[in-house]
Amino acid sequence: MIRLLFALAVAAVLAAAGAWVVDHPGRVAIELENHRLDTSVAMLAVAMAALMLLSALLMLLWRWITTGLWERQKLARHRRGYNELAWGLSSLMEGDGKRAARHAKKFEELVGQTTLSDVLAGQAALAEGDMATARKRFRTLEGDRRTRALALHGLFAVDTAQGDRPAMLATARRAIEQLPRAEWAQTGLFEGAVALGDWPAADKALLAAYRSKRVSDQEFHHRRAAIRLAEARKADAEGRDDDALRLAREAIKLEPEMVPARLLAAAQYRKKGSLRRARAVVREGWRHTPHPDLSAAWLDLADDTSPARQYQQLEALVGERQTIDGHLALAKQAIAADLPGPARSHLTAALDLGPQRRVYQALEALEQKLGNDTAARFAAAKATSAPRDPAWQCTNCGYRQSIWSELCGSCGSFATLDWTAVRAED
Repeated sequence: MIRLLFALAVAAVLAAAGAWVVDHPGRVAIELENHRLDTSVAMLAVAMAALMLLSALLMLLWRWITTGLWERQKLARHRRGYNELAWGLSSLMEGDGKRAARHAKKFEELVGQTTLSDVLAGQAALAEGDMATARKRFRTLEGDRRTRALALHGLFAVDTAQGDRPAMLATARRAIEQLPRAEWAQTGLFEGAVALGDWPAADKALLAAYRSKRVSDQEFHHRRAAIRLAEARKADAEGRDDDALRLAREAIKLEPEMVPARLLAAAQYRKKGSLRRARAVVREGWRHTPHPDLSAAWLDLADDTSPARQYQQLEALVGERQTIDGHLALAKQAIAADLPGPARSHLTAALDLGPQRRVYQALEALEQKLGNDTAARFAAAKATSAPRDPAWQCTNCGYRQSIWSELCGSCGSFATLDWTAVRAED
């Protein structure tokens, strides 16, 4: 509206000026050396207006010509630049960081420093091993929300290449706060936290992966239980008994079959003088997963230390399930209590369930105690060819170890140890 009023005002002023010139037709004389030009004021005004219009047209024509040339030159430079970009990306795919860096430099010379030039130069420097340049380029990108994911991924790659685990963990933590669904951030934070024993950070990464549906319910509960157990063991080592018990109970709730968590919880209850709760934890654990460490813990919690009485108390634990571990535990306790008949019966039952080296070794001990040398030698021979005893075996690399830990002792995988019977050919 204001522009319309302004245009109407200008038109009115010009119309008034034109009318005044028509009403007052003056004369103008122009002399130049021997030439004289006589004309009216109106004609002079028309000539000047025509001259101004021609000048404006010539200026527009000049600008169109020069701008067109400049735009064509600029377009040609951009085309050459993006050709360099394509060659640079191809060089990165070939693993030639040096050639990629040359193309990145030419691209920046032709197009200028842009997001793409920083990405290409950063990746080229990373491939070439120039970590300082790569870090500088990726940090430039981190300030832009559009390229923050690229920047953080690049910085994490730099940290990884330098083997700087604390820096990897810090970068992954920043990334998962801003990019919670990024798989590389979840994996990087989890692996870095596990390597450094930062269990809260590992739990955060695991939770992000679970929410992104990259981890199944079963795997989530298993890994989180292992994290809670790791935290409980750390608290126990630091003398924080209440925290150790709380975390061990959380681990049991997540995975009732986790034997090491039950052993730690029972030990903490015993420290507090609550033998009844300690026994309840062990008994429930045996119902889920019969394990020799649980039967040993049950005997440690017994009121009476006499072998015969402990045999009876062990029967109360293992008598509910027919398992190799149960029969073997009862057989060993029967041998200690000088009860050869029950010992032989339990060993026979264990062999019927599955011959194992430890069962034949217990039978050998029984026969030696009874003075049956021939039977003892036969049991010893059978033990050499029998399948090896169960152990904590890594599901990732197959490595076996006698004690459970958060990490595999061979490949370092987290929460991959299962109590597994071993085949004879292994």
